[in-house]
Parts: sequence; structure tokens; C-alpha cells
Amino acid sequence: MPASIKLKLNTTELMKSLDQTAPKRMMEAANELRNTVLETLSGDRSGRTYKVPDTERTYTASAPGEPPAQATSDLRKSVKSSVEGKGRSVIGKVKAEAKHALPLEFGHRQGGKHVAARPFMKTSFDKSLDAIRRILTRKWF
Repeated sequence: MPASIKLKLNTTELMKSLDQTAPKRMMEAANELRNTVLETLSGDRSGRTYKVPDTERTYTASAPGEPPAQATSDLRKSVKSSVEGKGRSVIGKVKAEAKHALPLEFGHRQGGKHVAARPFMKTSFDKSLDAIRRILTRKWF
């Protein structure tokens, strides 16, 4: 009687496992970036000191090129992460929903003057890129 070995690749189970793991892994990566954004928005800045509107408190604003200072924490509170799609088409998103997020990130005009950018999203992405790569390239099974 001949000896034999039978090999079987169960691609259905493999793809099912990938479909279940991908959104979880993407959410982990998105949260890594979100946490880095929140960290970037923390700490001291080196700009001028201002009074927080409608309060007696003061804060030190950011200098051009620094991440924005937090006078009210509205920007920090607006940072959200999410995952869209499922299976083999998954997109992770991190966004700052505050209306002043985009002008701060890229700079803007105010009262006829140019206000220099206070980048925080790109800065955070650059800081977290290695960690995101580690998350997405970890062993999947």
C-alpha cells in the first residue's frame, strides 16, 4: 500500500479570518494616531500669553510652526478615530472636527493678516508612522 500525504488549503476560512481581523487592526492603528494627535496637542507652547475668552484664566499661545495651544480644549475634544468598510477594503480615519482645525493645520488669513500654520495632524502622523507600520504588519494569524 502506498504512503501518501494530503494537503488542503482552506482559503474560505483564511479569508474569513482576514475579513474579521482587518477592521480591528485598522482601528488599533487609527487609535494609535488619535492618541498621538492628543499628545501633540498637549504641553507648553512658546508664543504670547493671552486671556481665555469669557474667563479670568490665561494661556500661552503657540508660536508659528508649533502645534496649537489649547485655550478651551475644543480642538482636543473634536479629535475622533473611525474605521469604514469591511473585509479587504478597510479605511481608518482620524479627524479633528473643530471648525478651526483646518485653518490651524495649514495657516489662514485673519483680519487681512496671514496667520502661520500650527500643524498637528501631519506632525502626529509622522511621529506615529513607525507604530502604525508595526500594528499593520504584525502577524495576522
